[in-house]
Amino acid sequence: MIKHLVLSFLYLFLISNLYANENIINSISIDGIQRIDKETVITYANISKGEAYTEEIGNNVLKNLFETNLFSNIQISFEDNVLNIKIQENPTINLVKFYGNSKIKDEDLEIEILLKERSVYSRSKVKKDIERMLSLYQRAGRLSTEINPKLEILDNNRVNLTYEVTESDVTKVSNIIILGNTVFSTNKIKSIMKTKEKTLLRFLSSSDNYDPDKLEYDKQLITQFYNNNGYPEFKFTSSIAQLKPNSNNFEIILTINEGDAFNFGELLIESKLKKIDPEYVKTISPIKEGIKFNRSLIKDSIDQLKELAQLEGYSFIEIDTNFLDGKDKNTIDVKLIINEGPRVYVNNIKIAGNTRTVDNVIRREIALTEGDPYNKYSIDYSRDSIKALNFFKEVEINEVRTDYPDKINLEVSVEEKSTGEASIGAGYSSANAASLNLGLRENNFLGKGQKVKFDTSFSDTRTAYDISITEPYFNNKPLSLTTNLYSNFTDPANVNYETEDLGFGLTSSFPLSTDRYLEIRYSLFTSKIKANSSATAYENALAGTDTVSSLGYTLAFDRRNSRFKPSNGFNIRLSQDLAGLGGDSYYYKNNFEFNYYKRLAERFIGAYKLQVGNINGYNDKYSPLSSNFKLGGKKLRGFKSGKIGPKLGNSYTGGQYFYLTSLETNIDLDINAFDITTTAFIDLGSVWGLENPAYGSIEDEHEARASIGINLNWDSAIGPINIIYANIIKSNKNDTTDNLYFDIGYNF
Repeated sequence: MIKHLVLSFLYLFLISNLYANENIINSISIDGIQRIDKETVITYANISKGEAYTEEIGNNVLKNLFETNLFSNIQISFEDNVLNIKIQENPTINLVKFYGNSKIKDEDLEIEILLKERSVYSRSKVKKDIERMLSLYQRAGRLSTEINPKLEILDNNRVNLTYEVTESDVTKVSNIIILGNTVFSTNKIKSIMKTKEKTLLRFLSSSDNYDPDKLEYDKQLITQFYNNNGYPEFKFTSSIAQLKPNSNNFEIILTINEGDAFNFGELLIESKLKKIDPEYVKTISPIKEGIKFNRSLIKDSIDQLKELAQLEGYSFIEIDTNFLDGKDKNTIDVKLIINEGPRVYVNNIKIAGNTRTVDNVIRREIALTEGDPYNKYSIDYSRDSIKALNFFKEVEINEVRTDYPDKINLEVSVEEKSTGEASIGAGYSSANAASLNLGLRENNFLGKGQKVKFDTSFSDTRTAYDISITEPYFNNKPLSLTTNLYSNFTDPANVNYETEDLGFGLTSSFPLSTDRYLEIRYSLFTSKIKANSSATAYENALAGTDTVSSLGYTLAFDRRNSRFKPSNGFNIRLSQDLAGLGGDSYYYKNNFEFNYYKRLAERFIGAYKLQVGNINGYNDKYSPLSSNFKLGGKKLRGFKSGKIGPKLGNSYTGGQYFYLTSLETNIDLDINAFDITTTAFIDLGSVWGLENPAYGSIEDEHEARASIGINLNWDSAIGPINIIYANIIKSNKNDTTDNLYFDIGYNF
């Protein structure tokens, strides 16, 4: 019996081994390849010699090869231990053409498609490309557009791909019906929507085009409006968009349930962070008991909490929001639970959109590097730093999750703008007669962030040149170097002397910490005044040559929340210069500047600005007139630049002392896309004092000047435009006023 069992097992073992050997893949044959080599096909198939072939493995090979989108047909067979794979490669695209499109240009359609010339043709990719192009037509309101692909077979397995487009008319919204609203009128709700009804006056607008995506966005805007005005239970019960019979117009019917009105109840703070005081959080939060429920205030409170936590050293926090029934009817208690969140690190930083500016110019403004802990404050600071370069129209830093829960990618997306400026101007005045001004400035020279400036001015009485070059990151370190050379020759017709100034300057600045900066500078210039034979006594007193060699510094302290458009915080600048390190002029000069910003309301940002300064001689010398302070123009708006204060004949000398203070309200008009900044201001200032008695009897006593007005700055397509309109409140009889100031440059 045992003998029979042993023989049976041996028989089964031999049979199974023979069967297994019959299914081993000893060789792989590839037939039909043209462009793709055999090893690549085998790699895509994910199969190798020595494996046992099964029907399941054959199906996997088919699946793997079809997923590459490289083949139009695949056949698999297995005979005599040889796996035979017969393929037919997809053709390559020779040319992509569009036919029948007139409302959307070829180049706009080309942006949407993935299949380009010299890519491998695939039916699935053609289908996706058609969907993307139809989505483009849908956003333009042409919902019934049809796109059909046509293939033209060429030799060498190539094809021409033509998309035949049948464009439909724009589908308009003829009527918007709101049902269920009692608190807010239908007209009020319609005013919130981006989708508008068709009218005769909207023939130049696309707001009345029907777009289902835009309608969904409108529903979000309406929901947000109700939630921010006391109705947290608001919801849509139905949304219908129906095509009206025998027309190309849609009728939109929105049925809503407004719910009951609610007020805020108690604000409850549960903090698991030792440095965050719940009672202090309540005092700074905009949520107050008894006011109308407003969901946006909850978001503002969370943002304030995150900023407070970052200032206290917490980079990773989690804030949970719970809504609880209040003690009174129709009130909602809000509970914020603050806890330390899991640490997240920066995995990779990618920069896109910089067609001209080199990556390093952008990357050096980013306060984070790969491997650093994620910090929202640093990201916001980096975005403002890049914007402050003034090289880009738009700057966005997007956070992209990775396959790892503790890592995140940062994508910096920028849109370049013109950084060069060419200006030309001509004018006529009683002082300078005819004049011509030329200027060239490039703030991003060769895309490396370097600044180059050349300004010149010609008139019958004046010739001036000013050349400067700035390298913001010398030797790839945060060390800025600036050198400038200037000359100025004047021969005014109404005075009996001429002046000639020639100067050279070198400046270096670098950060001491994240909010402290130090600038060190040296300048050497000569100021020569030559009186003629008709000169008066005080004009002869002016004659001579002053050589000024000065060394100075500026210490800056910056605690603003943004260097680009601050809405909170302050900055301080203290400057001191000492002349007398060579040359024949001896004086010391002090300048102090303080700026404070505070958001007064959602659309208003207040600012208080103060500048004061003095200059005095020493070593039995007087400070030269060329070093005096001057006001006017953009410093004390409403007055001509440099034409207030002490006056010698027809020449304004400036003064030894000055102050300038301003109250401003930056009006946030939500028009950042146009780069427009509007400021209402009140300026108050004065410049006075001449210590040299040789100038004779000159009115140099302190007298305040004041103005009120509006300042508009617009970085337009044709160049930066600055418009100032000022109403003079107080002036001196010798001052030259300028109620309307306007300048423009041409960008390139």
